[in-house]
Amino acid sequence: MIQEEQIRDIIVKVIHRLAQRLGALGDKGELMVVFTAATVGFREAVQQVRDLILDGFQVRLAFSPAAERLISSGIKQQLDGFPHVSMVEPATWLSFLKDARAVVVPLLSLNTLSKLSMLIADNTATNIILHALLMGKPVVVARNGADPSDKGRVELGFHKGKAALKQAIAQRLQTVEDYGCISTDIRQLRNTVKFMLISEEAPDVKQREITSASPVPTLSISKRFVTANEVLHAWRRGANLNVGYASGMTPLAQDLARRYGVVLTTDNDGAS
Repeated sequence: MIQEEQIRDIIVKVIHRLAQRLGALGDKGELMVVFTAATVGFREAVQQVRDLILDGFQVRLAFSPAAERLISSGIKQQLDGFPHVSMVEPATWLSFLKDARAVVVPLLSLNTLSKLSMLIADNTATNIILHALLMGKPVVVARNGADPSDKGRVELGFHKGKAALKQAIAQRLQTVEDYGCISTDIRQLRNTVKFMLISEEAPDVKQREITSASPVPTLSISKRFVTANEVLHAWRRGANLNVGYASGMTPLAQDLARRYGVVLTTDNDGAS
């Protein structure tokens, strides 16, 4: 009779082979994925990491002390069978970081957010994140676990604090963004990572500064909903973007346009 452990081994092997067929080849470089002990978005965080693996990235996992105790076994179990997944040893995190293309934080806890905002690097997780910023590497964090206005935190009852407390948390989020962290919604984590890495290969935004009398070209699109693809295309062309009568724009598209100086115009008004 087949034992439960044997069944699990078979499932893991099937997942491994299927993932490779779906694109998990590890040819897109390494990502350091740092988990902290946030209580919101666990399932979505795992799915986003799986998607990054299927996109071809190698994933190096690291955990804060609290995350190691509370969720590390669950994370490892959910990623069991996926290729190109390994652990970061506390003694060798710096060598892994040097090779990584980016650092990704799917679950940002309020505790880790507070430490980062005060430049406290007292464990492997905070060391990786802060030193990645010092090295100029992209650091993408999902803010849901610390954002007082997030739906998941509201459902847990974490939205009833005084205004001063909410303001303090918001200020900490703004501080880490000012340090260079790219803050995003957990559901947009994978897309944000991919677009930020693509943008690293694009011309420096400083090249868009006016150095001559030549006008900045404008690209026009006719879509009801503008995504980051269109903004990124305009940026790489060194152009502004006219979005016509578009009725909406993804948060990532707005963030990229603001971050990299792509001027947005519509057929209804001027620059935005």
